[in-house]
Amino acid sequence: MFIRLVKFAWKIIWRNFRRTVITGLAVGLGLGSLLFTDALMQGMSAHMINATTESWMGDAQIHRDGFLDTRNINLVIKRPDSTLSMLEQDSTVSFYTPRILSPASATSTTELKPVTLIGVDIETDPEVTMLKTAINSGYYLSGDSTELIIGYKLADDLNAGLGDVIVITVAQAGSGLSSGMFFVSGICRFGSDDLDRYSAFINLSAAGRLLGIPGEIHEIAVRFPQAEMGADTSLGFWHRFSVFGNTALGWPELAPQVGSMLSMIDISMTIMAAILFGLVVFGIVNSLFMSVFERMYEFGVMKAVGTRTGTISIMVILEAFWIAVISTVIGCAIGLLIIWITTRTGISFGEIEVTGIIFDKPLYPVLKLSRLWLYPLFTLILTTAAGIYPGIHAGRLNPAEAMRKSL
Repeated sequence: MFIRLVKFAWKIIWRNFRRTVITGLAVGLGLGSLLFTDALMQGMSAHMINATTESWMGDAQIHRDGFLDTRNINLVIKRPDSTLSMLEQDSTVSFYTPRILSPASATSTTELKPVTLIGVDIETDPEVTMLKTAINSGYYLSGDSTELIIGYKLADDLNAGLGDVIVITVAQAGSGLSSGMFFVSGICRFGSDDLDRYSAFINLSAAGRLLGIPGEIHEIAVRFPQAEMGADTSLGFWHRFSVFGNTALGWPELAPQVGSMLSMIDISMTIMAAILFGLVVFGIVNSLFMSVFERMYEFGVMKAVGTRTGTISIMVILEAFWIAVISTVIGCAIGLLIIWITTRTGISFGEIEVTGIIFDKPLYPVLKLSRLWLYPLFTLILTTAAGIYPGIHAGRLNPAEAMRKSL
């Protein structure tokens, strides 16, 4: 009996071919646009995470307790040799690099600018950051204690070029000021205002001597096999390296503005999906009520000859189910086609900056299988559920009144 109702419902929806096609296209376009928008947002999220972690931050960092809050140069990492040895043996760590950080001033022949002085390990830094590949003029640090790399914006602010002398002045860890003369060996472009305008990079050993903390470090940046591991709070890495008075943190804690932006993206997609599915429900209900009103006489005759109320209701709900199937197929086809095209061409928004991250390259949608079934499933369920109210209404029709009414 049920199989016959399913087949009969399939035939019924094609009585009005135009309405079925228009309804299917309307819902399908909505589903397709939702699939594409979600893939685009996932691509934006991936870009934000990669730009945050791959350019400089790393997937995680280790600091002395309180260093991130105060930036006190005396708060160096406790037992750095033991910590570095543990990182070398840790199976979850792909790469790591130690650093020295300090507020400083950079003085050229004409200008003085505040900067963050960063001492980098020239052997391990290229595996973790983009500093080496971000240099667009000059060369990377070679070990000379007088070499200096600055961002292109800082170079413009200081009116400095390759080979020019820059004096770096810092407050030493003990007391007093310390200055060093450096030659600009490279100019880099990260695409981040903080790194391009307010950072100066020198050799790790040179930074230690300048600050009066030779052999000490302030920060260790860590790279995991996948950036997502940096957001995994269950990872044992955090407990293993939050020892000796040090703290290990992942990128969500290090860049909370990025985490907030990602949360906003998820919330906006939820709101968009709720609005779309709400429109879908009202659209399907309207379409099915039109179908019910057109078939009032037919339902009246069916009730008069003894057809059960539940049978009529189920038949209308099955009509909604078939419309849901058609809409889902159309929506998936449209969404996947657009995603397939744009993953090859990309979508360019020019050059925009969001939470300090510059989007100057095309965005590419990222289709996650966990999301691929979610929206179509909700479309199928809600569209079918939208047939419940019209189905109940059709099943409760009075036979005598229904046969007197016909459109």
